[in-house]
Amino acid sequence: MTATGSDVQTSPTPPHALSRSELLARFPVDEHAGLQSTDVESSRRQFGWNELASAPPESGWKRLLSQFHDLVIWILVVAAVVSGSLGEWVDAAAILAIVILNGVIGYLQEERAERVLAALKKLSAPQAKVLRDGVLRSLPAAEVVPGDILQLDAGDNVPADARLLRAFSLSIQEAALTGESVPVEKDAEACPAAEAPLGDRRNMVYLGTVVAAGKATALVVATGMKTELGRIAALLEGSRSEPTPLQRRLAELGRVLIVICLAIVALIFVLQVARGGPGWMRFCFP
Repeated sequence: MTATGSDVQTSPTPPHALSRSELLARFPVDEHAGLQSTDVESSRRQFGWNELASAPPESGWKRLLSQFHDLVIWILVVAAVVSGSLGEWVDAAAILAIVILNGVIGYLQEERAERVLAALKKLSAPQAKVLRDGVLRSLPAAEVVPGDILQLDAGDNVPADARLLRAFSLSIQEAALTGESVPVEKDAEACPAAEAPLGDRRNMVYLGTVVAAGKATALVVATGMKTELGRIAALLEGSRSEPTPLQRRLAELGRVLIVICLAIVALIFVLQVARGGPGWMRFCFP
């Protein structure tokens, strides 16, 4: 039987800081037989598939046009048109240049984030060796769930975040996560502090890393977007909608312009009322 959601991927004590007995208490699975099929289905309903989620990709033109779906941008466009109609061509050109530059910067930011997300997805393992119902099976990595027992050998891509149960001369290439250029030696018996940085968690292996040497048995503790790689993907996905500094400044300018316009309208209305007669009529038909 698998652990509950509050116990598994959202527990206050991270798996790398648990003792072996505490780990197996949180994930009540037979490490020599693996999960039962019924437990797998229950866990998948709870945690979903072991995949990195992302929004459907947009076409280049749609992404570019979306940069101009903003009230402030349209205010600036109107200002450019008015300036041009008054013969202020330099001002009109400057305003349009700001609008275009803002759109290009936003487009490039989203394009870069999408490329990095695609690269992260390529780090995911296509297959995983999993112990289930007492049988070691090769399964699509997307089917791995928390509580699964993994078999890792040299050359394997790690299919999920997992805590080592047994390791034999194991070293992992973690450059994709930590930037460490040389393989990191792992130790199933290590028990680092809860606040230990990623590179110091010697009893853990992570999605997107590769087994450089040795072999190991590990218990899956996080899948999909709950993995360390998934957290990076979530940050990148969020950055696609994060406004650029220029967009933030334009938004501030837009709010100021709106306040000024409303103040001018209110002042004109008050002056018309002071002149006598229906205020709304004098306002609309001065």
